[in-house]
Amino acid sequence: MNLRDVYIDEVTSRIPESMRQDVALELESTIDDMTGNDPSETALFEALRELGDPHVLAARYANRPLHLIGPAFFTQYVNIIKIVLPIAVTVITILSIIGYLTNPIDDTSWSQFLIQAFLQTGAAIFNVVVQTLFWITLTFFIIERTVPEGEVPFSSWKPEQLKKMKPRSTSISLSSILFDVVATVLMVVLYVNAEQLIRVVADSESYPLLNSSVLNQFFPFVIALAVFGIAIAIYKWIVRHWTKPLALWNALFNIVWIVVTALILLQPDLISTEALSLIAEQTNIDIETISRWGVWSILFTIIVVCILDLAEGLIKAFRR
Repeated sequence: MNLRDVYIDEVTSRIPESMRQDVALELESTIDDMTGNDPSETALFEALRELGDPHVLAARYANRPLHLIGPAFFTQYVNIIKIVLPIAVTVITILSIIGYLTNPIDDTSWSQFLIQAFLQTGAAIFNVVVQTLFWITLTFFIIERTVPEGEVPFSSWKPEQLKKMKPRSTSISLSSILFDVVATVLMVVLYVNAEQLIRVVADSESYPLLNSSVLNQFFPFVIALAVFGIAIAIYKWIVRHWTKPLALWNALFNIVWIVVTALILLQPDLISTEALSLIAEQTNIDIETISRWGVWSILFTIIVVCILDLAEGLIKAFRR
């Protein structure tokens, strides 16, 4: 068998049997035309080099793509991943942290507790990322090979849609919205389990840092604030860009957040005396100084964060 026949056999063996005879005849004719009256090995090599890899040529004849996700579907594929993956990671992160924080700490140290929580949460995130990418890729793999050529699902773009587009400078990223939701959920979980999670430990003694009686007084306000924050996040998700009403509601949320936080932190009985005494013994600093600096440092940090978030929304919404 000469090189021409070997090449043709390499192509036809990779296509449906019903096409093989016609393709073989076509290739014989094409190669003969390309080599002309000079059927030398050099001319044949040049003709076969021009025809290309038989694997690729067979895929063209069989109309079978050699890529996993082709260019016609790649944009939709990436967009679906950008939407689904952050949501999946956020949900599994919240569930993992809540599940871990609601378990008793037992006698493990804080360092061991945090390391175990980090490893378990990381493993859960890795698993959900792999699963999400696998199922999205498999779905698009099947769609690309079953949808008629020329049709692109999930794509219904029309020029008229440009009228509804907003400047990208006012857009709200999906990651920032998800961060707000995660932060709100973790805040509530931490607040509810403060007596177990926020403790001062020294030697064999352990005391809650915060008085649960004071925290319970403000629990309805914290839940109301969390619901307000989730509502703002949903509002951001719907509009996906800063508008004047959204910026004003966001500013109100941040102001309420500062007020509620200040009311809680400035309660004289918020920090337990047992925990303060234990800290004072370990640091040789008087109790009043520890209480004052700790409370005001936390309050100052929250005020700065809220003002930055408040300012971002107002600037982007009102500067147009």
